[in-house]
Amino acid sequence: MVSAIIGGLIAALFVLVGMEWLDAGSSGGVTIRESSSPPVSQKSGDSSASSQPSAPIHSHVGEVYASQGPGVVSVDVASDVGPAGGSGFVLDDSGHIVTNQHVVEGANEVSVRFSSGARRDARIVGEDPSTDVAVLQVDAPSDALTPLTLGDSDSLEVGEPVIAMGNPLNVGLSVTTGIVSGVGRPIKAPNNYTIDDAVQTDAAISSGNSGGPLLDSRGTVIGINSQVASAGATGVAQGVGFAVPVNTVKNVVRQLITTGEVEHGYIGVQMFSVGIEELEAYTTLSRDQLRDKYGLPRSGAIVSEVTPGGPADEAGIAGGDEEDIGGFPVPVGDVITGVAGHSVTTPDDVIAVVNTLTPGDHLKLTVVTPGEEPRKVDITVGSQPEGS
Repeated sequence: MVSAIIGGLIAALFVLVGMEWLDAGSSGGVTIRESSSPPVSQKSGDSSASSQPSAPIHSHVGEVYASQGPGVVSVDVASDVGPAGGSGFVLDDSGHIVTNQHVVEGANEVSVRFSSGARRDARIVGEDPSTDVAVLQVDAPSDALTPLTLGDSDSLEVGEPVIAMGNPLNVGLSVTTGIVSGVGRPIKAPNNYTIDDAVQTDAAISSGNSGGPLLDSRGTVIGINSQVASAGATGVAQGVGFAVPVNTVKNVVRQLITTGEVEHGYIGVQMFSVGIEELEAYTTLSRDQLRDKYGLPRSGAIVSEVTPGGPADEAGIAGGDEEDIGGFPVPVGDVITGVAGHSVTTPDDVIAVVNTLTPGDHLKLTVVTPGEEPRKVDITVGSQPEGS
């Protein structure tokens, strides 16, 4: 039950659910096509919304496929462990291609194949395993490139139609449809940190879709298809896929193109996979019982371990030894009850804030050592360790 988590980007533990990879604007001199207009289907609270029903998703799919398909590519990789691959999409007229980091991890050679069948050798511009984003570049004339437009993943609502494109099972450019099944999902990155605000969809995606775009009904990119849920020994869970949110992608690709790397905030903690409120539900112990017997506050995220010499350790935050609480081994360490002035219910509340910070930033936490009074802690955010 203890998450394998250290630092600012922390890996979430999905109870009874695993994850499987799907392998088989302008800033800092980087030009990205971004959409500023609202989606085709108006939000329910928009007074300008038409009283007429929106056109069904299938009426847009052919148009989106025809217009955006030329911007979707297959990514082929040669490495020491053998051939592999995934998907990607064109970012700009300079030949930058966006894909998942896990698609090109350990690659010796990379090439991309366009929907026209043309193939180009590609070089890796930069990789960020903490967000599972990588940028490639090909040498191709601008008239051979169809850059896709990036949308706004923060504006998504559950139920909106989506379109997934990619090269599943290496059969060639394919398109599937579905809806936004959920937003704000935490998913595990290749280096076991956490990617916040992933988009969940029921659009059919499979091996080879990794790195391909998830689009809204206008054809703007809202995420990079990255993972599908697995049901353990029973196999892949149908209709439960996840995409890295495009707002994360925008920030990462700008940094990768301009500097070749991405800096992430890091505080050096591991936290128990569930908050105290959830622990109450799992153990059937009341919060009064958790307080009286174990000294736990009514809510918060339990620190299981801190990295020696890390920012949290330097600030006096400590983990704890495991105790049996209602049949669950729980490390009863310090409890983070507040972060940046906001109450903490689950570890994800802490993760979400730390993931917005960069090295050198200051983070104020409220921390409770079991059985003691709350105290304020000021942490200087560090840099994520190399190789994480």
